[in-house]
Amino acid sequence: MNKITGIWLGMMLMLLTVFQAFAGVHPPISFLDKNGDNVIEMAKEQGKKLVINGVTYYKGNPYSPEQTCGSCHDYESITSAYHFQLGATDMGDNWGKQHSEFHYDHLLSAGQYGSW
Repeated sequence: MNKITGIWLGMMLMLLTVFQAFAGVHPPISFLDKNGDNVIEMAKEQGKKLVINGVTYYKGNPYSPEQTCGSCHDYESITSAYHFQLGATDMGDNWGKQHSEFHYDHLLSAGQYGSW
């Protein structure tokens, strides 16, 4: 085995180890809507499903990050953090058209605020 192949295999092994370490960090969660109802279970009960290429998708209410994460995490602290709010002060429907240097008309601000 030459040196480059050994280095490549070593890097791949390190990456695999890192990904496995992070796989078990967060416990499983249920996505909840604004009323605290399980989004997926409600969609299954209502029979709103769509099958595309053998994959089943359930259509339901939008999930609420506040209801889903807020029972364990400090939601107010997270949502007022610098990176979460980046772009909130200059957000607008025409922001992307007014700032052509970003090359995307659909952008709402220079930051991540309002995107997903």
